[in-house]
Amino acid sequence: MGVTSTAFDVTPGVLKNVERLALDCLIAIGGDDTLSYASELDRHGMKVIAVPKTMDNDVRNTEYCIGFSTAITRAMDAIDRQRTTVASHERVGIFRVFGRDAGYTALYTAYVTGLRCCIPEYKVDLRHLIDLLICDKRDNPSNYSLVILSEGAEWQGYTVKEYGEADAFGHRRKMSVAEDLSDEIKRTIGEETVVSDLTYDLRSGSPDFVDRLVAFTFAGMAMDALEEGKSGLMTAINEGRYAMVRIPDPKLGPRRVDIASMYNTDRYRPQYDHKLGLPIFLTRP
Repeated sequence: MGVTSTAFDVTPGVLKNVERLALDCLIAIGGDDTLSYASELDRHGMKVIAVPKTMDNDVRNTEYCIGFSTAITRAMDAIDRQRTTVASHERVGIFRVFGRDAGYTALYTAYVTGLRCCIPEYKVDLRHLIDLLICDKRDNPSNYSLVILSEGAEWQGYTVKEYGEADAFGHRRKMSVAEDLSDEIKRTIGEETVVSDLTYDLRSGSPDFVDRLVAFTFAGMAMDALEEGKSGLMTAINEGRYAMVRIPDPKLGPRRVDIASMYNTDRYRPQYDHKLGLPIFLTRP
């Protein structure tokens, strides 16, 4: 049975509330959905400055969003803690992290933990992935292996299942791709797995140094822009430098991982080489 939802344009009501509250301007803080509506308010004449904040790090026109570094730090800590459990049971450990449409969280977590990863931008070959994990397990003195999956990751012939009613932006909840990969591993080679869903754990705790630094700076930039009478702009980091850019066009969708420069499609790992001269949060050469 299909799941449907009804969307209503509440913009006239929002604008009336803005007028009633006598707001001169609005600072919108959030991810692609929040900022797409900020762009809509800007088109209706509301003075708006946007601040990108999402652990997915998938907002266009910026290389960095508040929350991304903390999410990677949380994921790294969780994986490092759980290594001993996976190793003591000699199993394949499967970790699921955020990333409905873009794989930055999984990719950068894999980068700093040395693991393989699967991201939404590239459908892996299931048999090849399993073979790699088994080789990792066999070559590991503790007889275990680990892999990180974006929640939107898929393999050839498989599509992530969704459930529940769609929200106002048309998004439905995704079933766990980690559980489905676990089932495939057990079915094809009989290996036992440990599945860990880190998605909500990444939301917990205080922000790390990088996120505090960027958040304070973005706040100052947003206030500077408003004091200068600017609107329709977003705080950003481009080529490693702070910048003010246009609020992204929501029709373009989220920013996605550039496979050619950032992801090794044979090893299912991040690209580690040829980084000299590139900004820290690489989008493309």
